[in-house]
Amino acid sequence: MSVWPAHARILADGYALAQDPDVRRTAFDDGMIRQEKRYRSALEVRRIVAWLATDADLAQFRAWARASAHTWFAWTDEAGVARRVRVRGGAGGISYTARIGPDRRRSWEAALELEGAPGDVV
Repeated sequence: MSVWPAHARILADGYALAQDPDVRRTAFDDGMIRQEKRYRSALEVRRIVAWLATDADLAQFRAWARASAHTWFAWTDEAGVARRVRVRGGAGGISYTARIGPDRRRSWEAALELEGAPGDVV
């Protein structure tokens, strides 16, 4: 199993935790509503932004994303627990933004969503 790259540091700004709905609502012809469970347990979704310090870090991260973002990998969450997660949309679900620092050096931010079952620890 792959692991989250150590050089991709998670920023606190923009970090969010949510949960997918675990029921589906269906309207019948007579107006009654039926609910049914969609999953055994709802997936937890984390919106994160990873900071990549250099262009070389960006290249390394993109290579990792092409190879591993669509599969399950180990990632340590905000509580220090190693979880089994994957990137929503795989490598295509990651957007990159360049940032220019006061020293005129370029760094990168990678915005993505991780999904995984709440009890799925490594």
